[in-house]
Amino acid sequence: MNIHFQSPEYLSFLLGLLPLLGWAVWRFFQRRRQLARYASPEMQQLIMPLATGRKLLLRDLMILLAGALLLIVLARPQIAGRTAGASEDNKGIEAMICLDISNSMLCEDIAPNRLEFAKRTISKLLDEMKSDRVGLIVFAGSSFVQLPITTDLSTAQEFLGDISPNMISDQGTAIGAAIDLARQSFSDRKDLGKAIIVLTDGEDFEDNALEAAKAAKAAGIRINVVGVGTSEGGNIPTSGGPLTDETGNMVVTRFNPEMCQSLASAGEGVFVSSASQASVVKELKKQLDELPKGSVSGGSDSSAIEDYESWLWAAFVLLVLEFGIMGRRNKFLIRYNIFGHEK
Repeated sequence: MNIHFQSPEYLSFLLGLLPLLGWAVWRFFQRRRQLARYASPEMQQLIMPLATGRKLLLRDLMILLAGALLLIVLARPQIAGRTAGASEDNKGIEAMICLDISNSMLCEDIAPNRLEFAKRTISKLLDEMKSDRVGLIVFAGSSFVQLPITTDLSTAQEFLGDISPNMISDQGTAIGAAIDLARQSFSDRKDLGKAIIVLTDGEDFEDNALEAAKAAKAAGIRINVVGVGTSEGGNIPTSGGPLTDETGNMVVTRFNPEMCQSLASAGEGVFVSSASQASVVKELKKQLDELPKGSVSGGSDSSAIEDYESWLWAAFVLLVLEFGIMGRRNKFLIRYNIFGHEK
């Protein structure tokens, strides 16, 4: 059974029970040593026939174990489950989305700016890919996996809001490295269609972008490119005003559709460029629907089922049993030698 914890921070308190366990064991043996200093075992049996230290130790151990179980309850153990009516066999593909977050994506030639337009497009696309496995990569002069490939698309939506050019200090557009990283992020399954979706303004591509696209195509992965921006272009806003070059002239960034088209052709995918997010998503989804679909575990219908009741009942039983254990031997039960003493 695969169990995970919604509030795992409570599990750290389990370490705090170890000193208490050590103290309980130490107290048991310390009591035995002190009694041995004043009377032999035979004498102890004569003067304290009903006394026992084992019951005290047993009570301490039961209390500590019950405390550990209650901490597990507080950590909210959960098991994977499904809501009523969920599909038992979701069919989908695998897709890695590569988002350009270079400074040129802050250009406002397309409202509100290129980056926000791309992020909103991704959000709408994720809404149409509820049965698919999707990952997210951000890139500029370098790239990294923002979200590994997953069926938890709600998490992908959350990650989108935090994306900004400040995440990568190395500027540029290392699209080739992003495609190579995406290609390595897919599973080894052969029954699932695989696609890489690149959202970029197509400016300042590295030289190995087309080679990376061809390598992905050879691995059975299609490259789809969403061009963001206009041919007229615009300036790049910064906190100190429009970005300027070394000579003080304002830098103008322009969308490069030719490079984007070449990249999509090399990856045997589609190139889409539109000021309408709905149109972009429609064209992408049409192409993605042509890919072979396989069984995908999880999906948006998956849920977690709280599994605390068994732990709570176990703690309750231990506390009830502990309450019934007296610190002295029961003269009515002594004949049964339950705790291993002499009759």
